[in-house]
Amino acid sequence: MKSSVSPRLIFVLLVLSSSAPAQELRRIHYGTTTSSAHLPIWVAKDAGLFSKNGLNVEPVHIRGGALITMGIMSGQLQFSGAGAESAVAARVEGGDIVLLACPVDSDPVYLIARPEIKSPAELKGKATAVTRLGSTTHFYLRAALRQVGLDPEKDVTILQLGTGTEAVSAMEGGRISMAALTNRYAIPLLQRGWPMFVDLSTTDLIYPSSCVASSRAFVKAESKVVDDFLRAYVAAIQLIKKDQNFSEKTFAKWLREKDPYLIKKTVESYAKLFKPTPYVSDKGIETVMKDLASRRPVPKEFIGRPELFRDNGPLEKALSKS
Repeated sequence: MKSSVSPRLIFVLLVLSSSAPAQELRRIHYGTTTSSAHLPIWVAKDAGLFSKNGLNVEPVHIRGGALITMGIMSGQLQFSGAGAESAVAARVEGGDIVLLACPVDSDPVYLIARPEIKSPAELKGKATAVTRLGSTTHFYLRAALRQVGLDPEKDVTILQLGTGTEAVSAMEGGRISMAALTNRYAIPLLQRGWPMFVDLSTTDLIYPSSCVASSRAFVKAESKVVDDFLRAYVAAIQLIKKDQNFSEKTFAKWLREKDPYLIKKTVESYAKLFKPTPYVSDKGIETVMKDLASRRPVPKEFIGRPELFRDNGPLEKALSKS
C-alpha cells in the first residue's frame, strides 16, 4: 500500500528533530489527538515513567486518526494513539499497522444537538461534523446516529472540521445542528441545557479508542523499546487511578484546559474507564470490521481474524515484568 504523509506532519516532525538537543534516552515521537483517552501518554511523560524506562517520548499533536496511521506506516512515527477505525481500514488496504494496547473499550461520547431541536427525528436532513472522515469521531458519530434511528449515510450531511472545538463553534453558530462529543466538549453544552439524545457509554458499544499503535516491522526490530514503552504506559494507567490530582494537572497542561469542573469530571470519568490491563478487544475489532464492511468491500481473509489487526504478545510480556 502506498501512503503519503501530510506535509504539515512532516514539517512538525522535522522541526522537533532539528530543535531538540541530543539526549541519551531513546527518542520516540508519539502522535496524539485532543482525545482525553491519551491521558496515559501525557501522565507517563510528566511523571518520568518513560525516562525511567530509557525513553524520551515526545507527544506530537496531529489532527485525526487517518493522519496518525499514515505517520506510522511511513515510519515517521514509531508509536501513536490510533482509533481502531483508522487502523483497521489502513490494515485492510495493506498498510503495516498493528494495535498493541487500548486504554478504554469506549469513550463517554454524547450526541448533542442545538437547543431548538426537540427530538432525534428533527435531526434528519441536518448537518453534523467530525474531525476527519474515517476518524474515531466519525465512527462514534455513526454509532450515535444509529442509536437514535438515523442512517448516517443518508439522513445527515457530515462535514470535516478538524477539532472538537471547531465542531462546538459550528454548532453555536448554526453551521451544524448536532455533533457526537466527548466529555471535554460536551460538558459545557450540557451545563447550558442543550439536548443530549444518547450517551454511548451507557450502550453495549465496544470501540477500541486511542490505542497504542505501531508497525509490525518496528515491533519485530525494536522489541526492547516496545517492551519499555508498554511498561511505562501500564504504570501510567495505575498512577491515574491512584493520583487524580496529578492526573488533573497533566490533563490541564497538555490540553490547555482551565475549567476546574471540566478537568475534574473528565479525569474522574476516564480514571474509571481505563483498563488496568489494556488488551485490545477482539469484539471491538469485530464491531469496526462490521461497520467498515457496511460501507465498502472487505477481503474475506480479514473477516473473523482480529489477530491480523492486533498483537497482545508485547503487552503480555510487559505485564509479566511489571
